Amino acid sequence: MARLFSRLLCVLALMLPALAAASTEEWTQTRSGEFRGDISVWTRDIPGQSLKAFRGRVDMPYTQLEILAALADIDQFPAWVFQCREAAHRTDIDDDVVYIRIKGIWPVNDRDAITRTRISQLPDNGTISIHTWADNALLPEQKDTVRMPQLENLFILAPQKDGWTRVTFQTFANPGGYIPFWVANLVTTRAPLDTLNDLREHLKDKKYHIDDYRELPFLLPGIETMVFNQPNPRGRIRYRGLDQ
Repeated sequence: MARLFSRLLCVLALMLPALAAASTEEWTQTRSGEFRGDISVWTRDIPGQSLKAFRGRVDMPYTQLEILAALADIDQFPAWVFQCREAAHRTDIDDDVVYIRIKGIWPVNDRDAITRTRISQLPDNGTISIHTWADNALLPEQKDTVRMPQLENLFILAPQKDGWTRVTFQTFANPGGYIPFWVANLVTTRAPLDTLNDLREHLKDKKYHIDDYRELPFLLPGIETMVFNQPNPRGRIRYRGLDQ
């Protein structure tokens, strides 16, 4: 029964972002990748919010499992997540709970959130979704930072036939308090581009080049039943400066 309940939560986690997207305005593409490995970016207005939702998408020369290894290495978030000052895996609360603090861009103060995460996989094409959302009741507000009332983050890892993975990174955050227009515009423009660029660079570290889910830093419920794409059997080759 516990396993069934966990899987139901995973399905619900996959549905929530789609339901939210259906009730808001259409995505507008602001950047189109010019070649494979280049990043495309979209934004979407959120009624009543100065900060738009944003989405970035890029093909990466890494498997789903390798990308999951980086996503599960919580302490290293400041190395690649846009403006991340601190990230901590709060296993003292629960296995999937993470505290994250985002550096403010002057004159805006730091923001933070306490989050939960669920992972799920579509059986027909092997696409994996990692859905993260704020659950601020888990931790009292911290000193010298503003707690974000809302945070919805989604990574979608779609396997490609040659061993690459199409990575979609989508976020909506209600930062709480006043955010100047120029700061909101800067975040919307740079966050998906910088995050995906830095994640790709971060993945060059061989410690993430794993081939067994049991090597992941931590295991979310349901991952033991998933099937992952494999590296190109010809080995990794060079493609426009990317390790493939």
